[in-house]
Amino acid sequence: MTRPIRFRETTDVGIPRSDSREALAARYDPTRRITLRFQLDFSDPDDLEALRYARRAMIREERLSGLEWDEPSMEDPTLTPTEIRWFALASQGAWCREKVVELIERANHAREELRNRDA
Repeated sequence: MTRPIRFRETTDVGIPRSDSREALAARYDPTRRITLRFQLDFSDPDDLEALRYARRAMIREERLSGLEWDEPSMEDPTLTPTEIRWFALASQGAWCREKVVELIERANHAREELRNRDA
């Protein structure tokens, strides 16, 4: 079974040269922010609604159970019909990527449920 909603990361890391002072500062600056970008790929307009639905569900769960210290919130990324952009602390990058994977999985599950219900 293929997944109707797919994504791929298109983040431009822009890492400074390793011999420069900027590279050292970027590695140790806890306030450094990056923009993570994920290109979305789907053909059905309902897939975007499934993605929004999954995001709202994740936000509700965050509000009910709370976030861990320094955990990024699903309220932070910008969702467009073509991509997800997430301006986050560099130290949160891995966490954000995990949440995007979970978001896509939940959206695909929601889409399958809708298709099964309508069939």
